[in-house]
Amino acid sequence: MKNLLIIIFFLQIATSSIAQIMNDVDEVYPFQEDLAAVQKNNQWGFINKQGELVIDYRSDLVVSNNLNNQGELSSYPVFKDNRCLIKKLIDEIYYYGYIDKTGTIVIVPQFLNATNFENGHALIIAPSLEVIGFNKLLNKNIISSNIEEFVINTMGEKVRYLENPFKYNLQKRKSIVPPVFHSKFIAPGIVAAQKHDMKWDVYQF
Repeated sequence: MKNLLIIIFFLQIATSSIAQIMNDVDEVYPFQEDLAAVQKNNQWGFINKQGELVIDYRSDLVVSNNLNNQGELSSYPVFKDNRCLIKKLIDEIYYYGYIDKTGTIVIVPQFLNATNFENGHALIIAPSLEVIGFNKLLNKNIISSNIEEFVINTMGEKVRYLENPFKYNLQKRKSIVPPVFHSKFIAPGIVAAQKHDMKWDVYQF
């Protein structure tokens, strides 16, 4: 009887040391900045290195293409510089913003496209309106819709205008597909922007 109690005691210790902390997860992805993306029922959340779900499952996280440890390309949301991309559908157009590691929105969705942060900065595409004339018959301004690209910091502040506006009619081009970037980071603090003539300008910020 005494031997049986000892065996039961050690079995309880063994099972408690391998206790399950999550179940029925569809996929788990590599850690980035001490958090790993997990997918369940087409929603995404994040766990810490103790396996605790620290950002609950939600449907607004933006997936990015990332290389795993085997060099294979996978798509999942990530944190970069304590920021993760989110999107929100407003009037049939997706707008992009960012959350921090508590799941709090720190940059409200307002951009037509946005990149993950890199060395403390990200690229964004913002809508802009320009008055190009006046219609006397209708007694109203003639408005031109453009998109403009900027470098922002982790607070959402614009630190560099990239001087490459493009025409973009929001009403006629409502789509879940965001406009493409004509700029890219080429080194920390240096960005290249493509102009209408397909040539590139390089800026420091």
